[in-house]
Amino acid sequence: KGGAMHPSVLKQFDAVIWNNVSGDVLTLTQRKAFRSFVEGGGGFVGIHGSAGDPVYFWDWYPDTLIGARFIGHPMAPQFQDAKIVVESHPAGLGKALAPGWTMNDEWYSFAKSARLNGANVIATLDEKSYNPGGSRFGNQPLAMGDDHPIAWTRCVGKGRSFYSAIGHRPETYGDSKHQELLRQAILWAATRTTAGCVPAA
Repeated sequence: KGGAMHPSVLKQFDAVIWNNVSGDVLTLTQRKAFRSFVEGGGGFVGIHGSAGDPVYFWDWYPDTLIGARFIGHPMAPQFQDAKIVVESHPAGLGKALAPGWTMNDEWYSFAKSARLNGANVIATLDEKSYNPGGSRFGNQPLAMGDDHPIAWTRCVGKGRSFYSAIGHRPETYGDSKHQELLRQAILWAATRTTAGCVPAA
């Protein structure tokens, strides 16, 4: 609930998790409190739809906190098997999941790679393993090429941000590898560390 985005509430927590939160959900005062929490050393974990809006009302959120802008996902079919490739991350996130795994989900594409905006990428999609197709919100191609990040971390001030585009289908939360990725991400985001955290561009 947006009302939780108040300094007196946020100071009780090490990290905030947005599980498929989308839309313009915070007032200006709540935005300020949330941003201050993260930049002051708090952690953020964003899952799937938390970066899945075609229109943004708060530039800091996609450009700084997430680090990439969503442009769409396949619709024909919407859910596909795809290969997730795990990369070497400075904080070791995902290391136990290497070299990767295959799962079925709704696969997001972004206007550009989060890597180009200062992110440390944990995992990418192998676009040869599924059909990116056209956008749900238009007909632009969704293929990102050889660099299609799907999970990554960033520094935001003194805080830590993790985002994973995995997580549309309920079944993904029963996948042991996805569970482990989220477990590692939550622990990392909730720990006041700069390990594996690249300052925002």
